[in-house]
Amino acid sequence: MLKKHIVAKVDMPMLVLLSDSAAIIARFHDTLMEKGVVNVIDSPSALWQRLSGVAPGLIVLDLGLSSLDAAFALSEIRRLSPASKVLVLQDDFSTSAELALLGAGVAGCCSARLTHDTIIRIIDMVLDGGVWISHAVMPLLLQQMQERGTLSAPVPVPVAAPVHGERLINLTPRERQIARLIGSGVSNKLIARELSITDRTVKAHLGAIFQKLGLSDRLQLALFVTGK
Repeated sequence: MLKKHIVAKVDMPMLVLLSDSAAIIARFHDTLMEKGVVNVIDSPSALWQRLSGVAPGLIVLDLGLSSLDAAFALSEIRRLSPASKVLVLQDDFSTSAELALLGAGVAGCCSARLTHDTIIRIIDMVLDGGVWISHAVMPLLLQQMQERGTLSAPVPVPVAAPVHGERLINLTPRERQIARLIGSGVSNKLIARELSITDRTVKAHLGAIFQKLGLSDRLQLALFVTGK
């Protein structure tokens, strides 16, 4: 039975949960197990040792850990395991704190009170190369991007408006469908499954969408589609 369990996990990514909270571990461990091989670590020093060996696909940091210096931890993770994605957990995040953490390179800031389905959605998005951003932070992030000149043009549609406008006319029906799914936070793999196409086809469509809309990545596309 044990052997069968190990074989089933061989091709799944390693996920690390850094926390010493029994409540956090109980809440997140089984959910993370659905997406990979989970290692629970209770101290930053143990995490550095882990990163000196195998690089995990995802690291979940509990910011409530008293021994954790978040800024130093993110710097060390970038140094020791630059390919690893990072999610941070906390009861609540202010918009300024979330913006700062996103700017430091985390792939998402998650409330420790999220539902199972939302956690799964976030993990899917992050492992697929996406970034999880709260609705409160999206407009602020868009404003920063526009001020820095990293977004080619302001969003031409109001919040929650249907995806229309002159810049979308050149998209094919399939491209518009994929753009809407990206705006809903759906990962490439889930898009491929829902539309019965391959991951490679989804990526090809995204490349065409980025070029037609003058955008550079899926984050900008999500902000464009949602009008935030």
